[in-house]
Amino acid sequence: MALSRTPEPPGYMLFGPAPKYPDMPHTEWKARIDKTQRLMKEQDIGLLMLWSRQNCRYFTGFTSIHWHVPSIQPMVALIPVEGDPVVITGDFFRLTVEAQSWVRDIRGQADCHTTQAERALPKEVAATAKEMGYGKENIALEMGELGHMWIPRPLNDIQTLMKELPEARFVDGDKVVWGCRMVKSPFEIERLTKAAAIHRQGVSTVIEEYRPGMTEEDVGKILWKSWGQNGSDWMLSGHIMCGSDKEGMLDTGFHFDGVTINQGDYLSLDVCMRYKGYWADMGRVINVGPAPDHFEKATDTLWRVWEAGFEAAKPGALAKDIWLATEKAYSEAGLPAIEMTGHGIGMDIHEPPVLSATEEIVLEPGMTFALETGILSGFRSLGGEGGGHVENLVIITETGARSVMGLPKSIRCTSLPA
Repeated sequence: MALSRTPEPPGYMLFGPAPKYPDMPHTEWKARIDKTQRLMKEQDIGLLMLWSRQNCRYFTGFTSIHWHVPSIQPMVALIPVEGDPVVITGDFFRLTVEAQSWVRDIRGQADCHTTQAERALPKEVAATAKEMGYGKENIALEMGELGHMWIPRPLNDIQTLMKELPEARFVDGDKVVWGCRMVKSPFEIERLTKAAAIHRQGVSTVIEEYRPGMTEEDVGKILWKSWGQNGSDWMLSGHIMCGSDKEGMLDTGFHFDGVTINQGDYLSLDVCMRYKGYWADMGRVINVGPAPDHFEKATDTLWRVWEAGFEAAKPGALAKDIWLATEKAYSEAGLPAIEMTGHGIGMDIHEPPVLSATEEIVLEPGMTFALETGILSGFRSLGGEGGGHVENLVIITETGARSVMGLPKSIRCTSLPA
């Protein structure tokens, strides 16, 4: 069955010539499309084809909870090297796209929830690409080495798509996509900064509201309540590693058990939350009760390592220069460096570049990172001193970098009541 078309001549069904509830201003969206098309020309790409949730939102402004339903493909976005983008969606989602997106060439698929329609979608996408004049051109897909890109569809759908476009040449789209997404606009930086503020408030609330006898689940509920009340649109449950029984377990979440947090334990909080599509990831380790001297010293060391990395973060430097700066600071403290000292952050929690010893990407103004340092001096449960973690948002500027801090540097422990 052929896709339905946008009504002509008005170009819309209900929400007018411009979206009523846009995810971004028109100037922001237009700048993204213009930059994309410039990069496409440089790389001899005729059509950029996007299937993933983050990329569809970034390049069109469309959001949908159906991205979490694996059987449904809420949107495919087609950006030509010249001219206006086209989006393919289910008729079920048409008005949501119209209300949120500046794209006005909206193609709709009937009965999009049925198995028959799901399997037919790749053929309809291919037919649209041909109709746009790109059936024999270089078509960039979400693939390539940079940023671990993928098409979130079953292999048989991808094979069908390629079979239906036998004269096209499928090429990597990673450098076009990340060439746009790695460098954040002021609009995006505002959302990231707001996300960081919401995150900071949640962790501060944990410090204020913690009481003896609480469990990891209790701590998680404090975080989620604070974040939800302050505007978070998505929250992850892990990792919260607080009780001594779970020391060393990472990314386990807080909702699986009732491990009790006792004086002398520590709150290892490396939990992510999102605001309007943009993530905050700012970790801390907080001692339960007065912090012992070794904990204070370890935390001071981690801050020195973090600050060394921050000082190396500047336009023109390589991503690996940040890692090398932290490696030197670790070495001076008699500690081994960890494999990475942070990662890009934006609409994904981990974005390129990775701040590792081998990353050659040149830093530019507008790039954003979660810069982090960590240490483990033996498990407390085995007589060791435990671990530490410092992670904050860093934004590359025209002249250097600025930081958006999580929990203040001075807060190292909870305030237990008498």
